[in-house]
Amino acid sequence: MADRDAHRIAYPRPAGMTVCDSYVVSEGRETRVRLYRPVADAQAAILYFHGGGFTQGSVESYDGLATALAEASGAVVVSVDYMRLPEATPQGMVREAFDVLDWLHAMAGALAIDPARIAVAGGSAGAFIATHLAARATRTGHPPLICQLLLYGVYDLNGARAAYLSARDPLLTRPIIGAMITTYHSCQARDAEPLPPPIEIADLSAMPPAIMLGAEHDAVLAEGVDYAARLRTAGISVETRIAPAMCHGFLRAVGMSQPARDEMRWLGEAFRNHDRSTRN
Repeated sequence: MADRDAHRIAYPRPAGMTVCDSYVVSEGRETRVRLYRPVADAQAAILYFHGGGFTQGSVESYDGLATALAEASGAVVVSVDYMRLPEATPQGMVREAFDVLDWLHAMAGALAIDPARIAVAGGSAGAFIATHLAARATRTGHPPLICQLLLYGVYDLNGARAAYLSARDPLLTRPIIGAMITTYHSCQARDAEPLPPPIEIADLSAMPPAIMLGAEHDAVLAEGVDYAARLRTAGISVETRIAPAMCHGFLRAVGMSQPARDEMRWLGEAFRNHDRSTRN
């Protein structure tokens, strides 16, 4: 349904932007990635994981958001069509994400991307994946990521959270949250080792700097604030913003909402500033 209705919130391709699909072999299948190059000489890259409660979403349903992110950031956005639950498992999603990151580094020359200017990003459940990808990259000695862009992320999966129990967000209701948590834990039982929520990652001290965008009326806002505090306690630079009067997933409306476009501009400028600072 999300793919079918994607045209309703489409974001027009800016002049000069090129878009193409490619494929990465991972987890016994070909993972599709869609690359958005805003201008011919763009060299920074953002590896983006869409939302959808771990079970929905695709590069099609998040095409408008990825287009707008590439335009705002000036970076090549690589949107990942990852395998979702229940076909995947939580650990499998992170392994797939890591394979795509490895592919992006291996193909950097062919793609005219600077491997020293790669960031990870994700929205909602995609922020959960991006966070674990960043953590795994630091643990394994992978080339450092310049930053992580985390959009109204899911970081806890604790059904007893007060914000979950009183959720009033029209796009992230209590039943939706409950189904997401149940599906996650059911699929996690197939993993040899559980994947903890990001807020429970033991050591965050080597994580890349974070740019975090939340929404005022979002049921997951509080856990985003808590996760940002944990990062800061670990010595990580965190830039945060809470979009006023917004609900979960609002950036998907960037093609039809001026406030959403304003928030996307903030996100893009925050990335540009960080990218410039790492090169000075």
